[in-house]
Amino acid sequence: MGERGAACILFNQQEVMIYKVYPSLNDFENLSRLKVESSDFANNFDYSNIVVNKPWGYEYLWFQKEKVAIWFLRITKGQATSLHCHAKKRTSLIVLDGAVQCTTIDDKYQLKTLEAIVLEPCVFHSSMAIAEEGAFIMEIETPPMKGDLVRMHDAYGRQNSGYEKTNEYSTDFSAYEYFPFEEKDYKGWRFRNIEIMLCKEKPVAKENTLMIVPINGLARTQSNKIIDVGEAFPITVAALQEDEIANKDYQFLVFNRI
Repeated sequence: MGERGAACILFNQQEVMIYKVYPSLNDFENLSRLKVESSDFANNFDYSNIVVNKPWGYEYLWFQKEKVAIWFLRITKGQATSLHCHAKKRTSLIVLDGAVQCTTIDDKYQLKTLEAIVLEPCVFHSSMAIAEEGAFIMEIETPPMKGDLVRMHDAYGRQNSGYEKTNEYSTDFSAYEYFPFEEKDYKGWRFRNIEIMLCKEKPVAKENTLMIVPINGLARTQSNKIIDVGEAFPITVAALQEDEIANKDYQFLVFNRI
């Protein structure tokens, strides 16, 4: 079994979980026997202002910087992404609405709204919407390499195939819940009962803050705790006051429940 960790914070007396999973021997063994090709087309394509249709729902590019790409996923109830991995990039999955079961080769993780899982490179994983209303997920990829995709199993016959081609791209945004991050949203982007703030310097937590994500470099706290770029990390006002982010040179996403 691969190494894993978990962090928990209390919000209104309820536990909020963030898991971190490292690749296991099973991941490496399966990756070694599968065809691994990173698509130059997918890596270099400009995905802004389009929606990519999937057999399980759809996704679109929400925000991108040099070191991270953030995608917004809609998964229909009972549907699931392929069991896949990314050989070179870390993935943080944050549930924005609904509930998700994230399955790896070795384990299963039940994620409620505003819970997250951080998957290190080479961890095979699949996300299934298990709530009646389906699920909306934020996927944070570090670095931005959409072509870094190895599918092992897929209920829709896409195993051993790369990322979706242009015939699955749409610009008819009226057919989707399409809310990409724009400059006007800098101080707060809202979706359902969640607010996401983009902080230019060190993060500013509120009483309802649950997690932060550095988006242009790793961050270090005064106690030398490292939060890597693109890594969902649980935080509260008290914790941030007790162990402040030492550097002020990076941008952060701050997730608040409203």
